[in-house]
Amino acid sequence: MKSIRLSIIAVIATIATAACVQSPQHIPDIVQAHKDRASFTKLNDGTAQLLPLFNGQDLTGWYTYTKAHGKNNDLDGSFAVADGILHFDGENMGYLCTNDTYRNYYLRVVFRWGDKKYPPREDDPRDSGVLYHFPDTAADDLWPLSIECQVQENDCGDYYAVGGSTLESPNADAEGKAYRVVRTANFENPLPEWNTIEIICLDDKSEHYVNGQKVNEAYNLSVSEGKILLQLEAAEIFYKSIELLPLR
Repeated sequence: MKSIRLSIIAVIATIATAACVQSPQHIPDIVQAHKDRASFTKLNDGTAQLLPLFNGQDLTGWYTYTKAHGKNNDLDGSFAVADGILHFDGENMGYLCTNDTYRNYYLRVVFRWGDKKYPPREDDPRDSGVLYHFPDTAADDLWPLSIECQVQENDCGDYYAVGGSTLESPNADAEGKAYRVVRTANFENPLPEWNTIEIICLDDKSEHYVNGQKVNEAYNLSVSEGKILLQLEAAEIFYKSIELLPLR
């Protein structure tokens, strides 16, 4: 009888383990409750899967670019991985960029500021940025054609239309196209706490969230597909995770 009971327990444990492995990854709450949820076809047909763009070990899937040294030539070690976290540091200006392009997705980035700042910005707020919709056909540049979700002390969630891109927003100071659109409120956590940036991109629209709060939106984006990059702008910053959920 004892061996039978042990066998039954083993079967139950195997089934439970399989159920855990096969269960879908958690879909973020802002996606589940989104007003456009009905148009998220991958979510509705059950194929949506939260994908890690950073593997926690190295820069696989990404390339480096700095104004000083160009593409994949990080002579100064500005971009490193330590203890499963991306560490950007040093005086260089540049970015870490995905090799692949993306369209219609939810993006979640978790970051915190480091202590160090460098000339010529040692007296300025710490600055970085999540730039998206950088077309595969556009050239690498310090500020390439793209849309920016600002990551800067006390300005997280602002829009910048970068490299000649254009956008419109109900949050702009005046109607029509705008270069910068200031977020509606500040929900950033101070150094050294972690912050979560979430971006939803759907066709020619996008939305910015900071620590779970929607702070900005734009439409009529002139670019709607492309690579994703994380900026280094003379301030130390740590990126813990970068995850993407395809929506269509």
